[in-house]
Amino acid sequence: MDDFAESVGKEIGEGLRAYFVEPHLYEQAMACVEEKLRGKLPFSKLTVLHFHAFGGTGHAIYRAAAAVELMILSADIIDDLQDKDNSLTAWSRMSPEMVLNIAFGLTLVSQQMMLTGDFPMEVVHKAVQFLNTQTLAAINGQTTDLLNDIGSEEDYLRMVKQKSAGFVVAACMIGTLLATGEWNERVRDYAEELGIADQIKNDIRDLLDWERSDFKNRKKTLSTLYLLQFIAEEDQWIADYFEGSLKAEEISHRREEFERAIERTGTFLYTSVRMRTHCYNYLQLVDKLEIDAHWKNRIIALSE
Repeated sequence: MDDFAESVGKEIGEGLRAYFVEPHLYEQAMACVEEKLRGKLPFSKLTVLHFHAFGGTGHAIYRAAAAVELMILSADIIDDLQDKDNSLTAWSRMSPEMVLNIAFGLTLVSQQMMLTGDFPMEVVHKAVQFLNTQTLAAINGQTTDLLNDIGSEEDYLRMVKQKSAGFVVAACMIGTLLATGEWNERVRDYAEELGIADQIKNDIRDLLDWERSDFKNRKKTLSTLYLLQFIAEEDQWIADYFEGSLKAEEISHRREEFERAIERTGTFLYTSVRMRTHCYNYLQLVDKLEIDAHWKNRIIALSE
C-alpha cells in the first residue's frame, strides 16, 4: 500500500488520456490533476486502506481509488468556482467555462473508471450507487453553504455530514464495499465522525486567516456561530459586519480586536473541544472493529 500514490496517479493519467481526447481539454485537465497529485491524495488513501483492512487483495483497487479522487476533485473545483475564495489553484487561472467543462468531465471519467474496473459488476454497482448518493448529498450541502442558510449548530453539522464528511464516508465505504461486497454501518459511523472532526479543524484554522477567513466571508461555521452568540457589547461591530451592516473595508483595520474577541469568548477552546469529542467518538468506534491489529492501527492513526 505504501506506493499507492504512484499507482493511483497512473490510473488517473490513463483515465484522462482515454476519455479527454481533445488536446486542450486534456492539457488543462491534467494541470488540475497534477496539482491534486502533489498533495497527499487523502480520499484515495482511505479507499485503498479500507480495501486492504477488510481483506481485499489485488491492484484493481487503485483504479477505483482514482475514480473516488477524481469525483471529489470535480466537487472541489466546482466549490472553488462558486465560492470564489481560492485564487491559488490551477483552475482559478482558467476561464470559468473551461473549468466547468473539466469538472463535469471529471465526474463522468470517475464513473467510467469505476464501471470498467475488474471487480464483480454487482459490487461495482453498489459502489457507484453509493458514490452517486454521497455526491448528490454534497450538492445539497453545498447549496446550503452557498445560501449560508445555517442558523444553528445542528444546521451546520447537517451540512458538514452532507458535504465534507460525506466524501470521507464515501472513500472509506467504497474500499470496504469492494473488499467485502457488503455495507458496513460501523465504517459509515466512524468515517462520519472523522470527517466532522477534520472540518471543525479546518474551521479553527480558517478563523484567523484574516484575508480568507470565514468571518470576513460571513460564513456560518461552528466557530463563527459560537463567537456571535457570546460576543460582548464592545464587539457588536462583529455582529454588524456579519449581518451586512458594515463593509469589509470598514473592518479591515480591526484584526487585533477580532482576535481578542475570539480569546475572550473562548471560541477556540469550545471548537477545539468539539473537534476532540468527534475524534474520541471516531477512536471508540474504530476500536470495536474486528480486523487485523496492523490495519486497525493505521485507521486509528488517521485521527492524528
